[in-house]
Formats: sequence, structure tokens, C-alpha cells
Amino acid sequence: MASRDDWNLRMVRAREALALLPRSPEGGTDWGDIRVAHLDTGYTKHPVFGDWQTGNSWLQPGEGHDFLDGDDPLDPCDYEGSPGHGTRTASVLCGLLRDPAAGSELGVAPGLPVVPYRVVRWVVLSPERARERVAQAIRLAIARGIPVVSISLGVPFFPPGTTGGMGRAMDEAYEAGAIVVAAAGQFVDRVTYPGKYDRTLCVGGVTRQRRIWFDYGAGRDAVDVWAPAHEVLRAEPLPSDPDRALPPVEGDDPGSSAGVSSRSSPGTVGKGSGTSYATVHVAAAAALWLRLRGAEAAQRYPQPWQRVEAFRLLLRRTAAPLNGATPAPGSGILDMRALLEADLPAPAELAKRAEDADKWA
Repeated sequence: MASRDDWNLRMVRAREALALLPRSPEGGTDWGDIRVAHLDTGYTKHPVFGDWQTGNSWLQPGEGHDFLDGDDPLDPCDYEGSPGHGTRTASVLCGLLRDPAAGSELGVAPGLPVVPYRVVRWVVLSPERARERVAQAIRLAIARGIPVVSISLGVPFFPPGTTGGMGRAMDEAYEAGAIVVAAAGQFVDRVTYPGKYDRTLCVGGVTRQRRIWFDYGAGRDAVDVWAPAHEVLRAEPLPSDPDRALPPVEGDDPGSSAGVSSRSSPGTVGKGSGTSYATVHVAAAAALWLRLRGAEAAQRYPQPWQRVEAFRLLLRRTAAPLNGATPAPGSGILDMRALLEADLPAPAELAKRAEDADKWA
């Protein structure tokens, strides 16, 4: 039997979790005031994000910002680096595309309001200036009351004194109760920052066989949860000027360091691999959890950071087992339905994590 292209959604029980959320009068999911800040290369007007012609897209670029050019966070896809990476990852986060006959479905949380922030041209945060832009975007998202931040970017190491303020921004998000989800990475054999910070939620990747897709010789204990990362169905971006569009330099798909074939063309869909995609599964889970359990959590926890730690604890407590290599104790595969149904932990079970401001690799 041919393999299905919605394996990732079935593995994390995304649709079973989505069914628990309230519905809008129009029949879709009622997201309330939940939004996700998406820090990446920007967005393109791909049809998986709704009807752009009628203004019915759930992407909210007007609420975002371009930290490279100071205007609309539209990704021109005309540069060397990781053009279109933001579209690819956002499509897995909130896109909508279904083909039941082919067993294809795209989007962990279809219709979820997402605010794009254009912070990089390349997904590896090697320049200190890139880390500064990430810090600025986190602060802006917090100021605008966005409760979830998704970062499918990373860097394995940087010299002391060159954090760009990224660790301090993580501290500010944590104290505000914002859930920051970041990729473990696959650039080298070690977990990358900002995923490696203590106060972020760090995400590793698994295959459809429930095995670790990319393992780490250093920092594996920083991974809080594992999610689908291998040959995940995602959109192929629509460049604003196709004649100037350039391919990514990291192989066929910018979410991968291994050059997985995307078998796609602009404006359609293909498959990509990378912890970039695993990350947005968990960001979507955070949005669903806050929509369903956020009010209860606000009453239960007097300190905003406790909301972050409650989410982390439940991610680990409800995780499903992996096949093969054993991860760090208490870590497994994301199970969205179990996460949403689990009882909130008592405040006494939650321990505040050390500050990230001065950490460096």
C-alpha cells in the first residue's frame, strides 16, 4: 500500500486534538485571541494560507515586521540563502490543503492566525546581527501580546559576548509567559541555539517509523519533545518576482541539511525534511493547548513563567514512545490529543529555569 502524505498529522494526533477546540459560527475553528509569531524569512501569498484576493488569509503580515528592510515581511525569494523557508514552515504550521483520495493533508492547525516576522535570509544564525534581529522580533511579539513564538532557525555556537541579546529576549518571553518553541537543528552534531536555551521548548525530529531522524552527540538532553521531520508535506513558495527567484543553497529544501528532494514547483506542494518542520508541529500544539486550557492555566498559575513550565511538563508527560534509540528521560514523540486532555500540573510541580541571558556556546 502506498504511504500516505498525512503521516505526520496522524502521528501527533493533530486532527483528534483540533476536534476538541470550539467552533466558529462559520464552522471553522474558533481561535479566540490566540496567535503565533513566526520568525523566519517572511511569507509569500501562497493559496494554502487562504484567499488573498478577498483578504481572507489567516496570515497577518500587517501585524508583523520586516527586520531586514523595515517594511512588509514579504519574502522576495530573490537572494542566496534560504529563500521561501518561511512559507514552507508556516504551511506546516497553519496551511490548509486536503486531498482525501490521495491521503494527502497539509497543515497541523489549519486557519491558525500567524504573524510573520522576517528576520533572516539564511536559517543559520551565524552573524551576530541575525541573532539581534531574532531578539528584536521576540520582544515585539511579546509587546503585542502574542503568546507563542515559533523559531525554525539556529546556530550551534558563538563566541562569548556575541549573543545579540537573544538569551535576554528569551528571559523576557519566559517571564511574560510566552511559549518559545525552537528547533534542535541538524547543522552539526549538537543542539543549536536558541533551542538549547533552558527556557525555550526545544524540538528534535523523527521519521514516519518513529525513529530519531537526526541525533546529537552533544546536547540531546536539551530536547523536550520530538516531532515529524522527515519528508513532511509542505508548500512550495510563490516568489513575488519569479524571474528573480533563487533556489536555496542547502539542497533541494531549506528545511534540510541533507538535500532531500522536494519534487515540487512554485505555488504547489512538495516534501521537505528538517527540525524546522518538527518545530512548527509543537508551536501549533502550544496554540491549541492555550486555546483550550489557557484560561484554566491563568487561574491556576500566579506566575506567567509557570504556564511555560506546565506546557513543558505536559509535553514530556504525555509524549508517545520512540522506536530505536532512547532519548533523554521523559522525552518522546508529541501527542497533541493527550497533551490537550491531560490535567494541569500543580504549581508545586513546576520549577523555574535558570536565566538564559549570559549563556553562550
